[in-house]
Amino acid sequence: MNRRYQIILIALSLALPAAVLAASEPAPPAAVAAVAAAAPEKAEPSNEVQSRKLALAEAKLAALAAEGNGTAKPAEPKKKPATKKKKARAHKAKGKTDPAQAKVYNRRLSENEVRGILSTTRDLSGMDLSGLNLTGMDLSGAKLNRVNLRMANLERADLAETDLELADLTGANLRGASLSQARLRGTRLDGSRMDGALWIDKTVCRNGSVGSCIE
Repeated sequence: MNRRYQIILIALSLALPAAVLAASEPAPPAAVAAVAAAAPEKAEPSNEVQSRKLALAEAKLAALAAEGNGTAKPAEPKKKPATKKKKARAHKAKGKTDPAQAKVYNRRLSENEVRGILSTTRDLSGMDLSGLNLTGMDLSGAKLNRVNLRMANLERADLAETDLELADLTGANLRGASLSQARLRGTRLDGSRMDGALWIDKTVCRNGSVGSCIE
C-alpha cells in the first residue's frame, strides 16, 4: 500500500473514537442554561383568572342542576311600551258608552215614542218632533232643549216649567197652551200662533199673537 494512504487511514482511525466520545458525553450546564433561556416560557395563569374560571364553571353547574329539577324560571318576554296612538285608542275606548244606552240626537220620533219617553225620563232634548200632533199633551217639566217642534200642533198643551232653550217652534200651534215659567232662552217662535196662550209670566196672550205674546 502507498505510504501516503496509510497515513490517512491512521489519522481517521484516531479521529473517529474522539468524535463518538464527544457525542456520548452530556452537554455542559452552561449550554443547557443557554438553551433553556432561549426557549419561550409558558405563562401560567394567575390566581385571579383561575378563580374566575372556577366561578363560571360552578355557575354553569348550578344552572344545569336547577334546570334538571324544574326550578329554573323561564325568561319572561319583554313588554313593549305602549305608544301614544295605543294609549289614545285605549283612552277613547274607555270613554265610549254602551251603544244601547247612547242617545241619538235629531232622531225622528212618533207620537207613541214621545208618550213613552214622557212616562219615563221626560228627556226629549235634541229630538225631532216636527209636525207631530201633541194637542193637550202634558209636557210640563220635560227637557225639550234643542228640540225640533216646527209646525207641531201644541194646542192646549201643558208646557209649564219646560226647558225649551234653543228649541225651534217655528210655525207651531200654541193656541191655549201654557208656557208658565217655561225656559225660552234662544227659543225660535217665528210664525207661531199664540192666541189665548198663557205666557211665562202668566199673562194671557191676546188674539192675533203671532211669534210673540201680545198682552
